[in-house]
Amino acid sequence: MKRPIVRQGAGVVALIAVASLLVGAVRAELCRVHHSVSEKSDAYLLPPPSVMNVLSLGYRSATADVLWAHVLVAQGLHLVERRRFDNLSRLYDTINELDPTWRTPYLLVDALMTLQSVAVTIDEVKKTREVLERGVKHRPFDVEIWMNLGQFVGFVAPSSYFDDLPELIPAWRREGAAYLAKAGEIGGDEENAGWQALGGASLLANAGERDAAIRFLERSYAVTENPDLKKDIEGRLRKLAGEKAAARSLARAATFDKLRAEELPWATDTTMLLLGPRPQPRRCAGPGRDEVDCATSWRDFAARASKGDEGIE
Repeated sequence: MKRPIVRQGAGVVALIAVASLLVGAVRAELCRVHHSVSEKSDAYLLPPPSVMNVLSLGYRSATADVLWAHVLVAQGLHLVERRRFDNLSRLYDTINELDPTWRTPYLLVDALMTLQSVAVTIDEVKKTREVLERGVKHRPFDVEIWMNLGQFVGFVAPSSYFDDLPELIPAWRREGAAYLAKAGEIGGDEENAGWQALGGASLLANAGERDAAIRFLERSYAVTENPDLKKDIEGRLRKLAGEKAAARSLARAATFDKLRAEELPWATDTTMLLLGPRPQPRRCAGPGRDEVDCATSWRDFAARASKGDEGIE
């Protein structure tokens, strides 16, 4: 009984020995080929984004999570290997299609697209802006995405990537300032959005858009409740528009603050803007009355307040 067992054991040992010899015979050549071959480009194997919606079988967010994990890992590998991440823009299109309101990819797109071990192309810069604009479309009240969009379009891209396309710089700076203004209007004092958005006024002023910069500062002054920020904007307005014009703008804001304090002292500026002015019928009776108390909308209020401060010097 023992001899068959011994024979089987010897056969297994002989098989292992032969296999080891074969592996050793081909290993050196395979190792040489492996080290001589380097990956130059990526193969994109996914279908178009619209088809991925169907292939996800309803698990759209879960599929987006899997692709996002792949993006983060693959980005690190491409940096180590000093290769361009060719599929990043297509993966972004698919992730945004699967979960268009997921904010994390939007917040990191400028870093991922431009953090390459090789030179960033103008197409990648434009793609970054496209994704950020897609983000504010699907998340219109997300201050941080608006801020990232404004800073990238107004500051980062023109100063870093447009050496060969200087004709694009003025338009991008103006559009970046508009995005920053939107961020300031939406965010108010949230996460210091008002302070960060003031860079848009500098962009406009440096581009020669003085009137636009003044309007930017006036809107920023109107939406913030931070006294330090208001004081800073007052100084910028006086420097940019002159004492007389700045006094007009600040007088209109002071009229609004006085009205809010008299009517609804507990309300914030935002609440007051939503409620609108309350006309005083007794003071508005008869023809030719143009007092601020007669305004029926904030547009009408601003027009009447402007007439009232024409004599300010």
